Amino acid sequence: MRTITNKMKAPFLTTILNLSGGIFLKTVKPFKTGDFIEIDGEIGSVISSNWMNSVIKTIDGEKVLVDNSQFIFGTLNNLSEKNIIRLELKLNVCYSENMALVKEAIYAFLKEQTSILKSPKSRIEVIKLHENSVELKVTPWCLLDHFLELDYKLETALHNYLIEKGFKMPISKEAFIQVRETA
Repeated sequence: MRTITNKMKAPFLTTILNLSGGIFLKTVKPFKTGDFIEIDGEIGSVISSNWMNSVIKTIDGEKVLVDNSQFIFGTLNNLSEKNIIRLELKLNVCYSENMALVKEAIYAFLKEQTSILKSPKSRIEVIKLHENSVELKVTPWCLLDHFLELDYKLETALHNYLIEKGFKMPISKEAFIQVRETA
């Protein structure tokens, strides 16, 4: 089981912060058992919560122990309550590209999409460095009702948008295989 914890060096302070987080959770009740939440980028359903920590089960079935201090200092989104979900779009961009301009273009694309929510804010992260490209993960939010439609088409639309804007995108092995099969 993984743990999401505050990087405190003093064990006594960590205990106080976790207990404070537990009091916060019992008082404010931002979620209940079974709710689908996101805490600092980790998404899952709440299995249990006590005075010191909470346990969530991720989409992959992994149990993650979350120190309650994270609910005070981190970012919590109760997805069950808001009826929203985060999309995960992955794409590769050549190293030769100006990443600041790539980032601007991605945000411009997302801003044009009426089904993408303005809050919570979309994020762009580098997740892997390849031989000739960097793999990016773009995480916009949408209403749960639009998830399947957007999950199906948005990644391809973003990829095509960046190519139209002149950014170099390496061809993936899967795309190369599809091109060869159709030729």
